[in-house]
Amino acid sequence: MDAARSSCGNIARAGCDTARRVLAGKQPRTIPGSGCFCPRRGDPSKGVFVMRRTSFLRFHPLVIAAAAMAAAGSANAVDLYGGGATFPVQSYVGDDFLLTTPRARLSRNTTNPVATTPIAGLTPPDTVFARFSAGTSNLISYCQTGSGTGKTVLLGVGSVTSANGECNNYNNYGPFPAGFSGLVASPDYIGTDSPITQADATSFTGGPRAARVGLWQIPTLAGAIALPRHEGLNFPNLTTAQVCAIFSARITSWSAIPGSGSSAPIHVVFRSDGSGTSFAFTRYLADACNGNFGIPVGYFTPNQSFAAAVPAVGNQPNSVAPFYAASTAASGNPNVVTQAVATANSIGYGAYPEVHKQGAEFPTVNNASPASLPTSISIPAPLSGMVLNASNTPTPVTGLPNPTCLRLVNPRTIPAGVAYPILAYTYMAGYRNDNAAKTTPLRNLLGYFLSTESNRPAPPAGFAYLDGNAAYRTSVQNTINSCIL
Repeated sequence: MDAARSSCGNIARAGCDTARRVLAGKQPRTIPGSGCFCPRRGDPSKGVFVMRRTSFLRFHPLVIAAAAMAAAGSANAVDLYGGGATFPVQSYVGDDFLLTTPRARLSRNTTNPVATTPIAGLTPPDTVFARFSAGTSNLISYCQTGSGTGKTVLLGVGSVTSANGECNNYNNYGPFPAGFSGLVASPDYIGTDSPITQADATSFTGGPRAARVGLWQIPTLAGAIALPRHEGLNFPNLTTAQVCAIFSARITSWSAIPGSGSSAPIHVVFRSDGSGTSFAFTRYLADACNGNFGIPVGYFTPNQSFAAAVPAVGNQPNSVAPFYAASTAASGNPNVVTQAVATANSIGYGAYPEVHKQGAEFPTVNNASPASLPTSISIPAPLSGMVLNASNTPTPVTGLPNPTCLRLVNPRTIPAGVAYPILAYTYMAGYRNDNAAKTTPLRNLLGYFLSTESNRPAPPAGFAYLDGNAAYRTSVQNTINSCIL
């Protein structure tokens, strides 16, 4: 029986998901002659390969071939453990986590020794991580912690510093993520929409991970930040001036928005955790609102903490927002959207694919839809060796070994032909000197964002790959090759 389980494990780790896609069926399948039982998609055990001995059954020859090839390749397969930003999860891992109760922060096809159930699978076949795993036989894990925690785990400095802490599940009242549910303290990669700063670089060089000899940061996607609202509000569009007025609390009643159908107080839902989505949204508010529409210069300060980005007011002790008539803080993009949907008279901000998946209503902005991004956009090659300073302006990083391994998209970049104004650029980051066995898998994973992998999926609506021109692709690929060792 032990030998059977070992044989099954070799095939199931890499071949079971492939077999399921080949059959495209809804029933559990058995890989012939292997003793491997593949749970159907939607099975409570999805994401865990169930193993049991079965009698030989006749199956489609493509399944036999797919399983055999995957098993052969699995001898050199490795597992990648990471986490961080919630903004890109619909592209990275899909929406299986929305189907669990409570919602899972952890999506994976790896084995995670410390992991709270339920755990979500990688939604095949239309997500980057599922395609990566199917195409390479490598397995991958991603914990939705938010960009802020993603970066502290990478640096080893901050409130959460170990990737092998427990990922936990979505719950506004805790326990919050204590890590990525990884195998060791340092992650293989992170996701972040809040790019590495000079302060991050200084923390790294003076911290416990300095022996990794530098960091790499590669942009992966552009995404639209939508403004989910409660269904009881009827306005179809907001202007820039109206967005600024709402989030600066220059107006506090929906009666000031024509067509809202309500005179109730405005209820703002915002992120409670360190968030790249908050960074990108407050960057938009700072650029679009400060010094305009009666809003003082310097009113909004871009920050991954929404509470730090908007000024508190003296007559509201412990306030974390301006004169909002009502507000709610929620952890992660999914919870912000859920709260906006569930709370009367509310409006929030979050990744458009998350808004769409939850069926939330949202306005256009300046009559442009967040769903209107093309699948790929053309932007200049990202800056090398640059970070953002306190004024949100790119500046050379100092003190970091191999600084050109940091690639940065100027956050004010609006691609040609893109009308929707509230965009975020999201990144993956990691160590220059990593485990040598993981060099090729990490390079292959990043290749999915440069169209170097033939089975790359189309991004969800509201996301766009950044590789619309050859100069961009060549520049970023050179960084990947020279900086992930």
